[in-house]
Amino acid sequence: MAALGPTLDLTLPPDERRHAAALAGGWRDLLYVPGPGFVSPLDPGLYRASLVVVLAGGGAVRITSHVMPAFGGELCRLLLEPLPSVPEDRLGSFFDPSRRGVIYTMAADRTAGAPTPVDRPGWSYHGPSLAERLAYPARLSLLREEGRGVSDGQPFAWVAHRGLVVTGRDGEESLLLAEPEATEQAAFLPAAGAYRALLEPHRPSTPGASVRDLLGYGDWDDPLEVTVTLERLEGGAKPPAAS
Repeated sequence: MAALGPTLDLTLPPDERRHAAALAGGWRDLLYVPGPGFVSPLDPGLYRASLVVVLAGGGAVRITSHVMPAFGGELCRLLLEPLPSVPEDRLGSFFDPSRRGVIYTMAADRTAGAPTPVDRPGWSYHGPSLAERLAYPARLSLLREEGRGVSDGQPFAWVAHRGLVVTGRDGEESLLLAEPEATEQAAFLPAAGAYRALLEPHRPSTPGASVRDLLGYGDWDDPLEVTVTLERLEGGAKPPAAS
């Protein structure tokens, strides 16, 4: 492939990297905005929403996707923002699945809206509680994506912090992933499943589920190379000592 010029940098800026590191201190809850599109019909076990990590030590971090057009397509990275307050009564919880949040529905005369508990299929989380696995992460790693290609004879390249890998005390890995179609959302996979290729990129890939495919570049024109590496964040929460 031709020599490259400047690389487009979509890595986390220092303040957002600090927010990511703060997640290593423990989670009191993992919340989501319920609604249509929350459950993926094509990827079982993948959820799309605006996500909020309520930190064990106080405060909260909202996780969505930062999307920008580039090289004839769209690139993205995780976006981490501190929240001064969290409307927990309106959000669903992955730690307490009985809390499914509320949505606003119009009255019959369509003159006013009212909060309504979420009861529509696919709009909220119905799986097991993830509190035991995620409340005290053993390890956090940023998923770093690097790509390079050629368009109209001109080489291009980019680097992005595309996701966050959360390793629980049981060794199981969950994945938070930015997506180019979801500016106000991010994808969450409680278990890596088919996306394990992103965590172990040197394993033989399944046709249609390569690193390039999973990251959304399957239909980009060749030549295009996309690789991923993991950058470990410092820290790791320790559960409270048993009394």
